[in-house]
Amino acid sequence: MLRALLITFAILAGALGGYLYWLHRAHAYIQVRSLTAPPPRRAAAPSTRILFVPGCERSFLVKVGELVEPQITPSSTPETLALATRLYGKPTRKSHSLIWSQDAFTLAEPAADRLLLTLETGHVVQTLDDIELGIDSFNAIRAKMRDRNLPVSDALVHGQHTWTYQLMIPSSCGSRWSSTYSRTLPETPDLDAQILPPANSPNPAPRAAAFFNRIASEYTLTRAQSQQR
Repeated sequence: MLRALLITFAILAGALGGYLYWLHRAHAYIQVRSLTAPPPRRAAAPSTRILFVPGCERSFLVKVGELVEPQITPSSTPETLALATRLYGKPTRKSHSLIWSQDAFTLAEPAADRLLLTLETGHVVQTLDDIELGIDSFNAIRAKMRDRNLPVSDALVHGQHTWTYQLMIPSSCGSRWSSTYSRTLPETPDLDAQILPPANSPNPAPRAAAFFNRIASEYTLTRAQSQQR
């Protein structure tokens, strides 16, 4: 009799232990599933936005969070100056230029038909032409224009102890505008040797190729002369 009770108790204890183990495994499985389950579905944040620049002939589709400039066109109208103040703060005046100083760039309006953006060291600014100042070399800009089947022209200017390379392209702002990308370097014997042809060269023109692998650091938006009359 006692032996039968012991056997019965052992069977019940085993069954109870198995049941408790099954509950633990099931609970652990539920916990693991809850930790690895995807979060509730939410509406994805927009990756692009529309940028409207007064004075341009079209709007621009740009990436959210990307620094795209300029967001004004050169003009001395009260409306444009008010917009510039909202975007960049109150300008300072130097000679005949209006100047807006930002962390990543300096924007200047030396004339009513021209807007100059100068990149600050260590920053990147994307222009309205989809050119990245601070990243794109002049060779890269030329390649982008070839892909878009757009013409380019260039000039090499010898200043007072400086050389400036300028690459001119049609502006994405519209047919009333042109874009110029440039870089100025101090004149040195090494740079002179790259730019100036040998004395016996049949072509006495300066060689701009010394700038082709350099990164563009300035951008000028200019109103076409036919639109200034």
